[in-house]
Amino acid sequence: MGNQRFQKRSEFFIRRLLILLILLLTLPLALAGCGDSRDSHKHAAEHGTLDLRNRSFLEEGAVALNGEWAFYPRQLLTPEQLASNAPGVHYVDVPKSWNSYPGDYGLKDGMGFATYRLTVRIDPTEQVLALRVPNIYSAYKLWINGELLTSEGTVGTSRQSSKAEQYPSVVAFKAETGQIDIVAQVSNFQHRKGGIWVEFRLGGSDSMLRMQKWSAAQDMVIFGSLLIIGIYHIGLYAFRRQEKFTIHFGLLCLIVALRAGVTGDSYLLQFFPISWETGVKLGYISLPLCAISGYLYVYRLFPQDASRKAIKAIMGIGFVLTFFVLIVPAIIYSKILLFYQLFALVVGLYCLVVLVIARMNRREGASFVLAGMGVFVLTVFNDVFFYNEWLVYAQLVPLGLFFFILMQSFIISTRFSSALRRVELVSNELRELNAHLEERIEERTDALKQTNQTLEEANRELGRMETSRRHLMTNISHDLRTPITLLQGYLEAIQDGVVSTEEQRQRYVRMMLGKVGGLERLIHDLFELSKLEAGQLHFDKAAVSLEQWREQLCEQYEIDVRSAGLAFECEYIGDKDGSDYPDPQQISLQLDLPKIDQVMANLVYNAIKHTQTGGKITLSFSYRRDSHDALITVSDTGIGIEAEHLPYIFDRFYKKEISRNSADGGSGLGLAIAKEIVEAHGGKIGAKSEPGIGTTIWIALPAFIL
Repeated sequence: MGNQRFQKRSEFFIRRLLILLILLLTLPLALAGCGDSRDSHKHAAEHGTLDLRNRSFLEEGAVALNGEWAFYPRQLLTPEQLASNAPGVHYVDVPKSWNSYPGDYGLKDGMGFATYRLTVRIDPTEQVLALRVPNIYSAYKLWINGELLTSEGTVGTSRQSSKAEQYPSVVAFKAETGQIDIVAQVSNFQHRKGGIWVEFRLGGSDSMLRMQKWSAAQDMVIFGSLLIIGIYHIGLYAFRRQEKFTIHFGLLCLIVALRAGVTGDSYLLQFFPISWETGVKLGYISLPLCAISGYLYVYRLFPQDASRKAIKAIMGIGFVLTFFVLIVPAIIYSKILLFYQLFALVVGLYCLVVLVIARMNRREGASFVLAGMGVFVLTVFNDVFFYNEWLVYAQLVPLGLFFFILMQSFIISTRFSSALRRVELVSNELRELNAHLEERIEERTDALKQTNQTLEEANRELGRMETSRRHLMTNISHDLRTPITLLQGYLEAIQDGVVSTEEQRQRYVRMMLGKVGGLERLIHDLFELSKLEAGQLHFDKAAVSLEQWREQLCEQYEIDVRSAGLAFECEYIGDKDGSDYPDPQQISLQLDLPKIDQVMANLVYNAIKHTQTGGKITLSFSYRRDSHDALITVSDTGIGIEAEHLPYIFDRFYKKEISRNSADGGSGLGLAIAKEIVEAHGGKIGAKSEPGIGTTIWIALPAFIL
């Protein structure tokens, strides 16, 4: 019944989430399309002239310079040459690649050179204006009012005389005359499409710079998030190789982050010495590699519903496409971009089919993956439309994958929740079993009075074990549930839009990383304790004299103890019977120093934590001839431990605030690990304490006199 209720709540949540997502995706597209349509209709260039008089850039913002630009095919003209009414002018739609222009003056194969010109009429103003220049394929020079303001690459009349580069830029200028004359020389001999096929935008200098900074901040946040999450999931695979889907998801994040860095504003090309050709290759090979990683991710999650045979086909085609990009120049492979896009779309659609089947078979997490993959495939469709000029909007694949990552976080949350439910179920079954066991013990106690004392002792031992087990299960459940609940709350806050600023987002990310770090420390301590209990941890023991070890410990902890405002004493008190004290230099122990120092650090720092300022901590060392061992004690004058808690302080998770099982409020496994290490050395560990007077924890280790 509990699982059914949980499933129904999950399905209801997913339906609501999908509805919200559709609204979030379609509303900006609709608004953007309507806004652009109105703006283009009201302010569209005609015959190379755009009239923006009576428009306030301060109040109305930036405007797209779309419409009919003057176009001089196969001519590289300067503003001075254009001033004399150069022949051969045509009027073409911008933004649009020159491949799509009519045959008599279009450049069908994309290769060639031309000059664009647009005259913008505005009201004379002393305000500094700015022009956002998009990526122009694949080299250009730009003049405004006869002044060369920016250029990218080398404009030429042949492949040998030209060089491709593409970065968007913002140029500022003054327009006190009321007329802006924009002239752009463009050449392309390296890419399938040339010309201006992304819009220019004109506005006030301050607003344009803010727009550019905001756009850069958004792109860098998405890029950084994809990079960090990709590395995180690869790290998860390194520590837990059973979950193979994590490495494929991590690779998918890294590949899309790479694509985001070399397309659009091309930040990787700007920040690193990467050539234009290399950047284009990286952008193209990301498509087949995304398809491969995405399908392997889905296959590893739901191997019962996905086809293993499809792996060879997808990887074969994907690697052939990748190899083709690596060995030929961009002018060749860019002409078959549609084939790359179709391959990615076909694989994406097949992944959706697999996920629908998994959802119908009620696989755990299938609904979340289906929602994320569906949005991701939609954004891939959008990019196909964008790069083929069927829909001039923006690249959305990084945003789609960002939503996909959000769904991945829900998968992790549901898996943790399922694990907790299974733990609770096992706990309830154990509780019922123990209840029946206690009843049997009581019945047998009545029937067999002669063994009453033995049964009572066994019953007390079972009670102690039950108490220890209850504390263990309760604290494991609490230590896992608390950070997971907080993580879910943070993610819901981000999803619901509560987090609205970059500073808040960064703070929430830091808080989430802190909670994940706490879970990692807990898992690390449990893993170390499990290896100790199973005898799988290797000990490198070496002979150490008691005096050498004592001096090392005294020097190591004296500063920390005195810095805490406590007195410190480190002594060798010889044989306890008061006769014939052996020289500590002659007392030898076989120790793995790093591991035994881990024990001493836990004991000393626990003592510091539970001793008030002005108290005292004492380390004492002695040799016992009768038992042939070295006795080491750590004594403090702190708050002490009550008698009912003293037998359990070496149990895992037992009453951390009382038992001093953790020196820093950490995992609560410190003394349990210390006990395993001491026993692995053939020694024993114990404690005695009086509340309000202090606590002494002793260690007895095998030793002999040289």
